[in-house]
Amino acid sequence: MKYFLLISFFALIPFMRVNAQGCHNANKQDKRSELIAKYMEEKKEYLKQCIPLNDSEAEKFFALYDELERKKFEIMASVHKEARKIRKSVEEVSDETYSAVADKMAELPAKIAAIESEYFAKIKQILSPKQMFMFFNCENSFGKSMLKKGENK
Repeated sequence: MKYFLLISFFALIPFMRVNAQGCHNANKQDKRSELIAKYMEEKKEYLKQCIPLNDSEAEKFFALYDELERKKFEIMASVHKEARKIRKSVEEVSDETYSAVADKMAELPAKIAAIESEYFAKIKQILSPKQMFMFFNCENSFGKSMLKKGENK
């Protein structure tokens, strides 16, 4: 009977690991999503404080701003996913693959700039010139404020 329990226990160990790894990856993804959501909420609050907006302007502005951020994230995520795949590859990666991903990484800033240009034209219809100036200023200073906030903790 002891041997049966011992053998059964050792036979189940590999299955427990696979299940545990699946939960770990799911928890990691949930944490990442939670951190991104928290970051975006903090950024919205920061922008609300920086830019004087009435309720209707804020509603229209943040609808466009969320769409802009989502599109930028989708483009960056696809390229970074390919780069991560290459970095973690255990097999030999061809020069063509390196070249293709490097080209995509080089084109990334231009694609993001094109999306920003498109959306800033739309945002310009909602915000006044002073608000646009404040928006750009706040957008650029948000990272610095987050760093200072992190240092104070």
